[in-house]
Amino acid sequence: MSGDEHNARAWGHVVDFFDHERATSAQVYASEWFFLKDLLKEGISVLDVGCAQGGFAGVMAENLKDFRYTGIDISAEMIAKAKARHPMAEFHHVGESDWSAIAGRRFDLVLVLGILHLHESWRDTIARAWAHTAGTLLLDLREHEGPTIEDKAISSFRMDFGGDEAGAAVRLPYVIVNAAEALAVVRGSCDQVSRLSHYGYLHPVSGAAETPVDKVMANVWCAQR
Repeated sequence: MSGDEHNARAWGHVVDFFDHERATSAQVYASEWFFLKDLLKEGISVLDVGCAQGGFAGVMAENLKDFRYTGIDISAEMIAKAKARHPMAEFHHVGESDWSAIAGRRFDLVLVLGILHLHESWRDTIARAWAHTAGTLLLDLREHEGPTIEDKAISSFRMDFGGDEAGAAVRLPYVIVNAAEALAVVRGSCDQVSRLSHYGYLHPVSGAAETPVDKVMANVWCAQR
């Protein structure tokens, strides 16, 4: 099984979690809303990378009358549910490294929230998301002052937080990035960025994570062209 297939199947264990989570403005994290509240403008086009059931389409609908939302995800089950829940939005099932479904398109706002710390090719995903950004890219990372931890044998995430007991045996990497490296990666990935800012807070690691780090900086980066 390829890495893409493994990760896609892993997310299949938590599909039902998103039935009632990450779907309303009240469920948007404070670090995300810090930027998002000022970015939601009428007529905006949005790309949501790792959209799950398209919860941010619901968030947009709470705050805007006129917007265009496109969501992509590696989980076919997530995309099926997203299409059923948000028939007016656009969704595509993609591979981690194959976004041909949106080739050549740019969006006013690109969201990459809640996934970068849970897959190996997080650096590539940032660069790929920036290439589709016409205005602003919002992404989040888990950071600390120590060395970057990417080895799943050292830091991993159990996919049982959605209530699926079988998910306890399925692991994704729990990536914790050195804070200085996080800045370097975001700056290096976002060529010709005109403004770069971030906001976050120290937070205990998820209960589904098995990692030597107790607390991480949950940091949202805002890169603007």
